Amino acid sequence: MKGIVTRTVGGFFFPADKEQNIYRTGIRGRINKRIYPGDYVEFKNGIIEKLYPRNNLLIRPQVANIDQILIILSTDNPPYHLRNLDRFLIVSEKAGLNPLIIINKIDLVENLEILQKDFQVYEKAGYRVYYISVKGRNGLEKLCKELQGHINVLTGPSGAGKSSLLNSIIRGAKLQVGEISKKLKRGVHTTKHVQLLPLDNEGWVADTPGFNSLDISHISPNELSFFYPEFWDYHNKCKFRACSHTHEPGCAVKKAFKKGIISERRYNNYCNFYNELQGE
Repeated sequence: MKGIVTRTVGGFFFPADKEQNIYRTGIRGRINKRIYPGDYVEFKNGIIEKLYPRNNLLIRPQVANIDQILIILSTDNPPYHLRNLDRFLIVSEKAGLNPLIIINKIDLVENLEILQKDFQVYEKAGYRVYYISVKGRNGLEKLCKELQGHINVLTGPSGAGKSSLLNSIIRGAKLQVGEISKKLKRGVHTTKHVQLLPLDNEGWVADTPGFNSLDISHISPNELSFFYPEFWDYHNKCKFRACSHTHEPGCAVKKAFKKGIISERRYNNYCNFYNELQGE
């Protein structure tokens, strides 16, 4: 029987069949590769006998075969950090995933238009941004339609509302919701293990342990610019073929930035990330 691994705990694996029935299994010793949630496996009589080749694997959190990533931030408690959002997007682009940016807790915002200005540059770059309130159930129906038929991973900093969102869109989900640390103004981790949760529309969504930033050290500085969609139209217009878009004369990306076509904040974050990857 072929199934998708929903979670791994204590040496046991929990694959689900096409009807989303979940089984507890072990593994044969001849499978020498590590198995992650999202992996497709063949199992029989409580034993995984085959691991199918995976399409992709996220480094952190470690989830396989994801085709869509939901990056959830909150307007407050804790407030969003756009530099971290750029890290999320870089890793999403590296893994070939379709990222959705979700801004939760809009019920705490007095003027939504002011909030939206921060994210207009992302929409201009081609990203889809959704403004929701899990507490007020605003925007959830529109968001849920985007999850249909996908294997989604839900990620973002602790306290942004990941578990609350899953409790709202997944029937029977009773995930623990963390409190906000008053001292640190950030969420307390409540999810201990990665697990895939079934959606009514035959899709899956992965609940993952919370974190506040992403490691991009596995990315080469020379490929970083390819993970900024707003740079794509300018790659072949620079004076130098191997332009880093940081200091070279005749750089088309820098010209677009100076003209206001490319966001100053996004470009500055790019330069900082480039220097970080260079070890500077």
